[in-house]
Amino acid sequence: MFTSNITILNESHPVTYQVVISPPDVNQNIVAVAIGQDIYGLHPDPMIPMLYKGVGPSSEPYRYVILDNHQNKDIIHYEQFERPAIQEAKETFHETYGRPWNKLHIPSIPRVYDFDSSHLNPVNDSFAPVEDPAASELFQEGTIATLHFKMDEENAQELHTNKYDKKVKIKGDMTFISYNDVQQFKDVSLKIGGHSSRNWAKVPYKIKIPRKSAPNGLYRRWSLKLRSESTDPTMMREKLYNDLLESTGIVAARGVYARLYINDVPIGLYYLVDDSSSASFIRETLNRNEPQNTQVGNIVQGDAGKGEYAASFGYLGDDVESYDPLVYDVKSEKDPEKKAEVMESVLDLIRFVKDYDISQAPNDKRLFREWNHQLDLVKFIRQLALEWIGGNWDAVQYSGNNFAIYQKPFSSQWTFIPMDFDYTFGNGFEHDQVKFMTGDDWPHFANNDKIHSHIWEKLKQVPYAVRFFENALKHINSRAAHPDVLLKRIDGLAYMLQRDILWDSSLERMTKGVKGSWEASEFLEHLEYGTNAQDEWIGLKQWVVEHYKAVSNMRKHEVEWIKI
Repeated sequence: MFTSNITILNESHPVTYQVVISPPDVNQNIVAVAIGQDIYGLHPDPMIPMLYKGVGPSSEPYRYVILDNHQNKDIIHYEQFERPAIQEAKETFHETYGRPWNKLHIPSIPRVYDFDSSHLNPVNDSFAPVEDPAASELFQEGTIATLHFKMDEENAQELHTNKYDKKVKIKGDMTFISYNDVQQFKDVSLKIGGHSSRNWAKVPYKIKIPRKSAPNGLYRRWSLKLRSESTDPTMMREKLYNDLLESTGIVAARGVYARLYINDVPIGLYYLVDDSSSASFIRETLNRNEPQNTQVGNIVQGDAGKGEYAASFGYLGDDVESYDPLVYDVKSEKDPEKKAEVMESVLDLIRFVKDYDISQAPNDKRLFREWNHQLDLVKFIRQLALEWIGGNWDAVQYSGNNFAIYQKPFSSQWTFIPMDFDYTFGNGFEHDQVKFMTGDDWPHFANNDKIHSHIWEKLKQVPYAVRFFENALKHINSRAAHPDVLLKRIDGLAYMLQRDILWDSSLERMTKGVKGSWEASEFLEHLEYGTNAQDEWIGLKQWVVEHYKAVSNMRKHEVEWIKI
């Protein structure tokens, strides 16, 4: 009986091995799997680019290899590790060549606040928190996807040669491969995105999936951005800030890392995120509980990079034509008259802020009732508290930049949606960042410069708003931004990313432009101390530890610690 049990445990069965790989020579090289001492050839999937499949036995450790050609069959490259034997499964996941894992457990950040603004206190056992409205199966924790575009080669070259032309876009086929799923789309638009980020050799992209031919999108997403993270040697500041937004109950663009290929050419590691100013994002998140036929309301993007001034909500008169359409970019309408109607609603908010009498402001939660007909004040204050926690200078307070506002149909209330978080946790503007990292003077976050948020300047003069803000600072700092929480998550992300950051740095870029002066081989060191490059002096972990201390020891600008 004992011998029989051993035989059953070691009995082999056929397994379909699957690996995502771009071999050096697609026409000559052979992709194979080495199982024990034997090698079994894999064949390219006829429908899915870069996916190779083949059958071999189970019950022995294995690794993927590349053979020279069909004649010599010499091993020219192999994985530097063995994968554990398949015991019961009939097929592997879509494994990535050279990566020893498919999905990792990354230490998480606890939820501090609910997404329901009516819950003023932090999350506790007295109520079940609302699920993240921006959650999607696309954004699987602990994974790196593969994103492949098949485009006309000349069009792809033109896109990158003319990277400063914001009108150039190309169309082609897109394949999304995760460790456990494949989705494919036709006629997907790809264009280069961003403003100053176009100056970099590694450029960002925007993706648009046609809703008509893909009614379910990519896990209910149709408009996406590929963030290059060119300014951040760690490539994780944006991800970490996004995690904190989710913890704080703020709807924003969620994301997942992806390896990008165009026509089988490796482009780099990117952070694939929602385009949070798109109507499709609003429909799936802030409107998710509305009937499917509900019209999306007014969407306006605040952008300090395009116009002559910041999106500060400063009063410039009652004529909407006085407000720069590049600064207040109406995304929900194309017709000029309808754009003007949307701006009238924005002007209502601007006038409300201008005329608000702080001397009559309530010193309790009635303040929210006064403001909520124009602004979701709870979420706005928490969002700004996180700007200070994360040193997010390219946002509302410091720059009047990188946000959208949304107003549902038949409502006068606007909701702020933050976006683009690479300039966080000590990244950029070091002289100010050092002061922000070690100081506690949040009222002067804007460095006594011109006002970049008239809304916040007004609220900073209201005692109850100040106390609510500082309570948010304390709660976020002690529960979510605590080094015991963030450093573990950073270490988990570092393990997940380190091979791909080395791979990314080895690639030839598609455009000419700025390149980071840091060495990817020093990735782990940059987490601790930053680099010698301009605007990169502060390490990510350094910021987390030092700023946590500063907020913990913050002198009280509030009168007292309130119980809401």
